[in-house]
Order: sequence, then structure tokens, then C-alpha cells
Amino acid sequence: MLFTWDTTNLCIIFQQWRIYSTFSLFISLIGVIVLTAGYEFVREMSRRYEASSAEYTNKLPSEDDDERERNSLLWAGKSADEAEKKQKIIKAAFYAVQVFYSFFIM
Repeated sequence: MLFTWDTTNLCIIFQQWRIYSTFSLFISLIGVIVLTAGYEFVREMSRRYEASSAEYTNKLPSEDDDERERNSLLWAGKSADEAEKKQKIIKAAFYAVQVFYSFFIM
């Protein structure tokens, strides 16, 4: 990474994304702002998913609940362990997207 005040022929993210004029500098600034807003959007979606998944998991019967509750028709085929496994995979995907996005912006 190189810090310079010279904006002529400046490479932004890709070799093809270069600044040649004041207009391209302005468009690049807007592009970087949009990329950063997209990153914040992904972070917010991740937070919302974590909150909703925690709420959903708390409603599911755990392995400690008595046999009558686990065999209820309302929760047929659903358990907290199965839901947690699925949620961990989705959270890991969100994390991977966030890490990729953050390195991309950096």
C-alpha cells in the first residue's frame, strides 16, 4: 500500500480501476462509498440473522425437556441441536462474506 498525493494514473482496487481525471476521481470516491455501504449492509444483515436465530432457538425444545414436549406435534422433527447446526453454517457463510468484503475494501 502506498500513500501519495498524486492522483494521476492512480490504481484504486484493480489494475483496471485507475484515476485519470477529476471526474474519474469523483466516480471512484462514490464507488468506494457504495462498497463500504454494502459492507455495512452485510454486517447489519448478519446481526439481524443472529438475533432472529437466537430467538428461534430459544423457542425450540432442548434435549433437557421432558419426553412429552419433544414429541409434541407442534415441534415435530425440530430440535435445538439441528437448528444450531444450520445456524452455525449460515453464520459461518456471513462471516466469510464479511472477511472477503473487508479485505476487498482494505
